[in-house]
Amino acid sequence: MGERGQWYTNKELFEQLNQMQIDFNDLRIEMRETREVINKYNGLREKLDMVEDKVDRIEAKNEGKQLLGQAIREWGGWIFALITLIILIYRG
Repeated sequence: MGERGQWYTNKELFEQLNQMQIDFNDLRIEMRETREVINKYNGLREKLDMVEDKVDRIEAKNEGKQLLGQAIREWGGWIFALITLIILIYRG
C-alpha cells in the first residue's frame, strides 16, 4: 500500500462496521438500563418525599401536644384559682 492506496481493506472496514454495530447495541442496552435505574430512583425519591412529609406532620402533632401539656401545667393553677375565686364570689 502506497500513499495513494486504500487505508483499510474492505474486510477491515466490514469488521470495523460490525464492531461499531455491536458497540452501539451495547450502548443502547446500557442506556435502557440507565433509564430504568433513573426511573426507580425517581420512584424512591417520591416515596422518600412522602415519608418526610408524614414524619414532619407527626413531629408537628407531637410538638403541639407537648406545648398544650406545658401550657396546662403552667396556667392550670391560675385557671383553677380564677374558677375558685369566681365560685366564692358567686356564693358569697
